[in-house]
Amino acid sequence: MISRNSLVQAGAHALVGMGLLFAASVPALAQDNAAPAAPEAPAAPAAPEAPAAPAPPAGPTASAPAAPSSPWIKVCSKNAETDQEICVVTQELRAETGQPIAVVTLQFGQEPGKYGVGIVVPVGFVLPPGIALNVDGAKQGAAQYTICIPPSANQPAECLAQTPVDENFVNALKKGNKLQLVVVTPQNKQIPIELSLAGFSKTFDGPGIDRAAAEAQRKQLSDALQKSAEEARKKLIEQQQKELGKTGN
Repeated sequence: MISRNSLVQAGAHALVGMGLLFAASVPALAQDNAAPAAPEAPAAPAAPEAPAAPAPPAGPTASAPAAPSSPWIKVCSKNAETDQEICVVTQELRAETGQPIAVVTLQFGQEPGKYGVGIVVPVGFVLPPGIALNVDGAKQGAAQYTICIPPSANQPAECLAQTPVDENFVNALKKGNKLQLVVVTPQNKQIPIELSLAGFSKTFDGPGIDRAAAEAQRKQLSDALQKSAEEARKKLIEQQQKELGKTGN
């Protein structure tokens, strides 16, 4: 059975042939140095001189840490053979159920201004049209499918699409609000998969993090998504109970 790592490696070899190196997901990166130290907590404010009313006691539970402000993550790693730093900017899109929808990765190329885009989506779409890359509705490029893998016990069936891009594409992402991956169904219907570009520019231009920190950030995003789904489920149940109560009266 072909694994996701095999899929990623096959994509990497394809982009190396174009003068680029692509990693389709964060776990495919080589081991990095230890995660950066967490920022120091802010100092507690000084107590006021005048006496104040006692504050209410703190609750027994603490709120979960807030999710990162951007769904984009920049991960950097050292190439063991060339000792060159390799950086990727990636976003993983999942449904509220946790089911993977798409993974997009922008790989920094060996030459300035040259990049590679890799996209992983579920199988079931028509392959020849590829995947159109639109920013706020305007087409900025297209990626062609290069390989698909069957499902396994730990992952669904997936297909990888790739394309080289330049600074114009990156600038469009920086200025845009939504990246649409337009796939085509067997019924010849175009389906846009939308990804937020919030924080992309800051993430792209900012420093990268290592694999351990990236995994922690991805977990925060996943936890926030699950929490949101659970809250939505509870609200739906409460609404249904209210409707049933009105019907019974």
